[in-house]
Amino acid sequence: MINLYHIFTDIHSLTKYLRSQEIRSNAHKSSSILIQVFTSHTDQAWIEDISHVLEAELPTAVRIGCTSVGEIAQGRLYIETTIMSFSFFEEARITPIAVSCIPGDEFKTGQQLLEAINAAGQDIAGVLLLATPLTINGGCLLQGMFQKDNEYPVFGGGAGVYKSTETSLVFSGNDYMNHGVVAVVFLSKTLHIFSRTYLGWQPLSKEMTITETDGMRVKTVDGENAFEVYFRYLNIPNDSQFFMNALEFPFLLERDGETITRVPFFADQNGAIQFAADLNEGEKFRIGYGNPDTIIHDAIGIHNLMNDFDPDAIFLYSCICRRFLMQKEIDLETLPFDTISPTVGFYTYGEFFGSGDKIRVLNSTMVAVGMREGENKKRAPLNFATKMKVEELMSTDPYANKHSRIVSRLVHFIGVVTSELEDANKELTKISEIDKLTRIYNRLKLDAILKFRINEAERYNEYFSVIMMDIDFFKRVNDSYGHNVGDVVLTQMANILRENVRSSDTVGRWGGEEFLLILPHTTVDEACTVAEKIRTAMAAEMFNQAQHQTCSFGVAGFLKGDNADMLVGRSDKALYRAKNNGRNQVCRPSDIEENIEKSH
Repeated sequence: MINLYHIFTDIHSLTKYLRSQEIRSNAHKSSSILIQVFTSHTDQAWIEDISHVLEAELPTAVRIGCTSVGEIAQGRLYIETTIMSFSFFEEARITPIAVSCIPGDEFKTGQQLLEAINAAGQDIAGVLLLATPLTINGGCLLQGMFQKDNEYPVFGGGAGVYKSTETSLVFSGNDYMNHGVVAVVFLSKTLHIFSRTYLGWQPLSKEMTITETDGMRVKTVDGENAFEVYFRYLNIPNDSQFFMNALEFPFLLERDGETITRVPFFADQNGAIQFAADLNEGEKFRIGYGNPDTIIHDAIGIHNLMNDFDPDAIFLYSCICRRFLMQKEIDLETLPFDTISPTVGFYTYGEFFGSGDKIRVLNSTMVAVGMREGENKKRAPLNFATKMKVEELMSTDPYANKHSRIVSRLVHFIGVVTSELEDANKELTKISEIDKLTRIYNRLKLDAILKFRINEAERYNEYFSVIMMDIDFFKRVNDSYGHNVGDVVLTQMANILRENVRSSDTVGRWGGEEFLLILPHTTVDEACTVAEKIRTAMAAEMFNQAQHQTCSFGVAGFLKGDNADMLVGRSDKALYRAKNNGRNQVCRPSDIEENIEKSH
């Protein structure tokens, strides 16, 4: 495999290059040719002119491409150019697939695409994807492509545009689409593909929850308009510059054990935010920011792995967020690849990466892909020349090009401060939920858990029970021995309660000498058994000066339609029946009381 790239500004110079001896010679020796076009120009007429010239000069070549927000050649960033990559394969066969997509039909389109990929032939070495992520839901598209047994890598990027008023475009041959996907299937037993991705973003804000979504649009976060997140924390206004102001600060979340980001593109007048890929209700996230030191460190690891792979060509699909973050130092990440093999690619509006049923739409990442036909030649480790190549970017002026160092330290500082605040908030939350004396939950926390259990029971048709416990004649303890001894009795009883329930049960101090237990997945009969066990343990315990003490118990089970007051009220009535019947016993609501509640 041989890979060449060409940067051009007019059709005449392109034609001249296509007729060069270098192109003619390699084309003559190749079994197949893949031409990738990455262009800053969204004018379809320009792309059509390019495609027609390519068809005339290299009629057997597969032609694909997309609009971009930065082009990569020689491992360097180029701006507002058109870059072309020529891959000449000795043995590999390639099959292009172009599928248009109606918004809302992405999953079905993904299934059609997978069917076409599987029909392309045997020995699939990998699949390249280019798509329009702002006009179709790339996450749903990839879900339609999931097939667990497929081990070949899937990689690529989402077409972008320099101006938000323009529309991104992908093409294959003479098919041009602003709502669709282009795939290239590589078929070969001797073509080896190595793909890796890395992020380099870290969380800055507190954790928040997505509470309402509509496709790729997030409507609310923690019950408020999603836009408020960016206005409150970053003072970003909801105007035409929202994307440019917010793209460095994506949502950062965990999904299937992986850290991923989602970049915001615009906010509507209702405060909803459109993203470049899917987000789900209930997912928790933090606002993230890139750490240049981490990015460069991770890049060095990928450089070494890529060198060990010994590629004939390297393709990079890197998010526009990275270019925006790193500014003039972005080449520090990409330039060393070109010391390994010819490197070409583009800056994206989303990256595609994975295999089988773990293909993902990513944001803010770099996807690096190496290709090689034949065996690994075991090249030497990266040498000093690579280091010198990077150092060419660094000025001799000690005060120049230090942007990344400053940003990294600020990100580290914010991360430490955020961690300290979160630890303090966790401690405050713990204090607000725990009874100071007994060290079990207080009334406030018990109310919250009751509400959760009731909602869960209503939604999933679950059941649970509560036990109300009151110490018999506790006033006598305080009057006879003093409040200090009374406090010891309360603390000792709280410990007995904890020791006699499951880890899934909740124990709390309801108030004064009353305790409440919440037992999930427990019937009234089972709860009565637990209460009797606790009653026996309490009666057998020696409370030092207070000697032996007894307790009374009221048990009630959740009934459909209950609120917290109704449920606790029934256990309270049962408790008073236990007291009126002589104390030191367990009672439950009478059949009459339960039937009355059920009828309501």
